[in-house]
Parts: sequence; structure tokens; C-alpha cells
Amino acid sequence: MQKKIIALAVAGLVSGVAFAQTNVTVYGVIDQGYAYSSSSAATSGTNKFSGLKDGGMSGSRFGFKGEEALGNGLKAIFTMEYGKDSDSDSTAAGTNGTNFYVRQAFVGLSNKMGTLTLGRQYNVASDVYGQNSSNGVVNAMPVDVLQGVNGSQIRSQGGNARQDNVIKYVSPDFSGFSVRANYAFGEPGKSYSDPTIGVGDDGRYAIAGSYANGPFGVDLSYAGQSKAHKVYLGQNGSATTITSNFANVNEWYIGGRYDFKVVKLYGSYQDMNNKTDIVLANTGSKMWQVGLSAPVGANGLAMLEYAEIRFKDDNTPSALKDDGKNKGFGIGYTHNLSKRTTLYTFVSQVKYDANTAAAVDWIGGIAAAGEKTTTFSAGVRHMF
Repeated sequence: MQKKIIALAVAGLVSGVAFAQTNVTVYGVIDQGYAYSSSSAATSGTNKFSGLKDGGMSGSRFGFKGEEALGNGLKAIFTMEYGKDSDSDSTAAGTNGTNFYVRQAFVGLSNKMGTLTLGRQYNVASDVYGQNSSNGVVNAMPVDVLQGVNGSQIRSQGGNARQDNVIKYVSPDFSGFSVRANYAFGEPGKSYSDPTIGVGDDGRYAIAGSYANGPFGVDLSYAGQSKAHKVYLGQNGSATTITSNFANVNEWYIGGRYDFKVVKLYGSYQDMNNKTDIVLANTGSKMWQVGLSAPVGANGLAMLEYAEIRFKDDNTPSALKDDGKNKGFGIGYTHNLSKRTTLYTFVSQVKYDANTAAAVDWIGGIAAAGEKTTTFSAGVRHMF
């Protein structure tokens, strides 16, 4: 009798192990639309783009995420997420807009004390940024385009939203308060004494604090690069000089929002100290934006946004100073056909000062310094 009881107990344990498997979810986004962008170029007439474009609202992607209960409230979690331009079948190397590329790939542990993850993932400054933009960070709206001009440590247009080699911690919510931090280790094997490398750093870091209570929310973050290394030509007016430096890049940000139900207000301010600009060696920038969104019926949302960025340049002669101001505005509308399918349209206009560079934006860089770019898009996004 005892042997039967023991056998049943062992069978129960084995059965429990067999069914204690990871719960895996397959998810994705397909976002495709028509886009038109035009800018009057001083050297080549009018630059234009007209055609289909991926990612007007969200970059197309697919991924796998899951979790496994380990007992006592502890869970193992993971995400593997890949991006793909949805109107291209390019066989080029895996980069954004061509073949499959890795957006995120991380694994970690989570319990009541918070979540710790390791791998390629969003930095924490980028995590909180999107909450304070009226457009949800649509790729051609001015707040995101202008981020790309100064290589922001926060947004994806600057190439820094998702980072490699990241260890990241996110705290639980404490009566509306939460904190998060991450560190991205520098790539090994790089010799920073070699000026031909071009770009590198000894590591990236970010910390953010948030408070949300009812209709009000505010976020504060600080992010940067340690000993960022860039090579640029022509500093101090010399077309033959090749200069390499190893300065730190630091950026802090504050943003907030308030929901009045009939309209929701957004605003943010950020200040970056950057002495590694590739071309004209600007030493920093200050950017601010304001916006609002308003529900239209049960399923629609209208958006309005204005943004400015001003550069500071202490290293370059006056004739080449990168100290101008870029500015832009945008309006947009989204309409939910279901919980998963959304129609969207937006139009934006960005004016680049003659003393600053233009952004390599969502369209691919239509404008140049001293020009104005107008972009229109209409498309559909489906999430699965």
C-alpha cells in the first residue's frame, strides 16, 4: 500500500514538472501606408519622396515573449523581437528597413521586488519618454524628427532607444512612484586610440523616475555615454584636420501630462551636453515640445504638436557655427476599427536653420540645412 502511495506521489511530481512550462505568446505589428515628403533643395531643385513606407505609426515586427512561474512569486521572463520592413524583401544584411533585424532580445527574473533583465532592450529614458508626447512618437512628427538631429540618448531616431549589452532594473509601483535604471556595457575589443574606428564608447547608462496618479503624470530621466568616441573633420575651420575625442555625452529630460478628459496636455524639456558631434562639433542642445490630444467620438483621437531644438556651439569659428534653431509642428488623427486595427494620418512640417544640419528622418533625409520639409502619410496598423 505504501509503495502505491509513493508511486502516485512521484507520478504527481513528474506530472507537475511536465506542465510547469513557459507560457509563450507570439505577437507582432504590420504597419504600412502611403507617404509623401517634399523639400526645396538649394543645390538640386526640389527633393521629393512618394510611395509606400513602413512604420508610419509603429515599426513592423514580430516576436515571442513568455514567462515561467518558479515559485514563491518569482518568474523567469524573456522576449525575442525582430523587425522587418513590410514593403521590402531585401536580402541585405539585417539592418533597419532591409532584412530581419533584432529589435529586442533579453531574459530576466521578476518578483515583488522588481524586474531585472539582460540583453538588447530599450533604455529606461526611452521607456518613459513616449508617455509625454501627444502623437505617441509617430516617426515623422517633429518631436521625433528633431531628436535625430542631435543624436539624442533617448529616442530611436538618434539610434539610442534600443541598446546592446544592457542590464536593466524596473521597480514595482509604490503608490504611483517607480524607478528604473540600466547600464549598457561598451563593446569589447575596440581600441579607442585608433581614430579610424569612428564611433564607440565605454558604456551607456540611464536612470528614470516616474510618478502617476489619476490624470497627472511626470517623468524625469538622465542618460549618457561614457567616453564616447567620434571622429570628425574640419574642426576650427580646417578641411584637412582629423580630430578624435573621448568626451562624455549627457542628457537629462523632464516631461509630464494631464488628462482633462476632453483634452490631454503634454510637454517636455531636455538638455544635452555633447562634444562629439561628427561634423561641426556642437557642444550641446536644448529641446522642448508641447502637444495635446483630444478624443473624437468613441474610436478617434486627434493630435497636435509643436517642438523646437536649439544648438550651442563653442568650438567652431562663427562662419561654421552649429548654433541655429530647428522647429516644427504636426497634426495627426487615428481611428480604431477594432482593438487591433487602426487607421492613421498625419502631416508635419520641420524648418531647419541654415546653421544646423537636417535630420536623417523616417523618410530618409529629404531636407538640408536652411530648408523646410513637409511630410504627409496615411496608413493602417494591425497588431496581432
